[in-house]
Amino acid sequence: MQKQIWLCSLIIFASLLQSKTEVLACGDYGTTSAEFEAQLMKHLTDRMLSLTAIRNPMHDQWQEITRITEQLRTLGQPGLNAIIKSRKFHADQGSETFQLDRLDKQIDIIAGQKNALACQLFWHKSLADAKAQAITLGRPILSLRMLGHLDEDLSCANSRFFREILYADDAIAECLRENFVLHWKPVCDVPVATIDFGNGRKLRQPIIGNSVHLVLTGKGRVVDGLPGLVTQVEFMSWLDSVFNLHGSIDQLPDSEQNTHLQAWHRNRAQLRRQRSELAIHPDESVADLNPLDPKWHDAAGRNTRTADSLKTIRLSESTSLASAAMRIAPLKMAAELPVFRMVDSAGPRVEQDSLFNLYGLQTKLDDWYIQNGTPGNYEQITNRIYKELFLMPLDDPWLGLSPEDSYMALDNKGRHLPEHPDISAIQALNPQAN
Repeated sequence: MQKQIWLCSLIIFASLLQSKTEVLACGDYGTTSAEFEAQLMKHLTDRMLSLTAIRNPMHDQWQEITRITEQLRTLGQPGLNAIIKSRKFHADQGSETFQLDRLDKQIDIIAGQKNALACQLFWHKSLADAKAQAITLGRPILSLRMLGHLDEDLSCANSRFFREILYADDAIAECLRENFVLHWKPVCDVPVATIDFGNGRKLRQPIIGNSVHLVLTGKGRVVDGLPGLVTQVEFMSWLDSVFNLHGSIDQLPDSEQNTHLQAWHRNRAQLRRQRSELAIHPDESVADLNPLDPKWHDAAGRNTRTADSLKTIRLSESTSLASAAMRIAPLKMAAELPVFRMVDSAGPRVEQDSLFNLYGLQTKLDDWYIQNGTPGNYEQITNRIYKELFLMPLDDPWLGLSPEDSYMALDNKGRHLPEHPDISAIQALNPQAN
């Protein structure tokens, strides 16, 4: 009987929730949509806490947990805030570890992000939903394109460091919650690199890159992008600048937006090129740049930009021995640089990567806007960024790691594919599809 009452209440709550702008009559008094939504969230979170406290839940109880999680996700950021608040209260009251672990897993699902408790951000997986909310709230969309999935542990390294370094920062997280509608979409599965040292010793890890943050209007127009990982200070500065850009674009008729975007990107590119000789030249391509060149490391060492509210994290002071060896062996570097652009045993060097991504990759993106205020739609810009900035074309089964013009002295360049004729790039990158 209790189960039937609970299921009926869920159906009633869900149906009422769909009409958030109406005044809902409850007995002898009127309840606004916001008040009723608050009641719904309390009802759902209380039931979630009750179920997760059961040490050995039955099958139907697990199903109920799943349904509640789905209901809270439909409520967006408020639903996420409600379950996190309840989780914190019960943690302070001394809840057992097994319950807190269960709650954390459900919080990740509700948020659409791994380790969501640290960031407390809600991510849309549907761009259509994100655009609808952006129009309603008058906010820009911050869309993350990445290898893998943000709600899984084994996503590309860039996105993992976003979770650890950027999104978990209190000031950045607050800015994202208050000013943006968040969305992510994978470009493909995560390639995994395996280095066989012989004698059974293998090093296996996901490839480091690459991810890009795109900023869109509610109508879906991409106004800027930030390729790769940057420092917390630079990321916060970029968020402020694109939020203001969106505000100015949003006030203009469509016929004037191209000119405004061209001027905005021209100004940023000019400032970058005035500040540093490292900035990519208009007639250069990213393929001409070497991210392992010592000049990037030296420039990062001279970069003393700080902010009191944001502490820059230095993960590594030195480049790897393998990277250093490449610099003194040109032929070796020519063969191995495509791999080392995305796989570096030293891991990301945040300040050095930040400079390269801002002055090399993003400045080249500025050039696209300067040449044409509309360099492409959402998918076109994403594909172009991966092909021309990351040098890993998404229509290439090898994502640029096995270039046709490289000499590897290996049969078939060391490539191995399942024996399926006419295999597509997406199938080749997704073993489960094969």
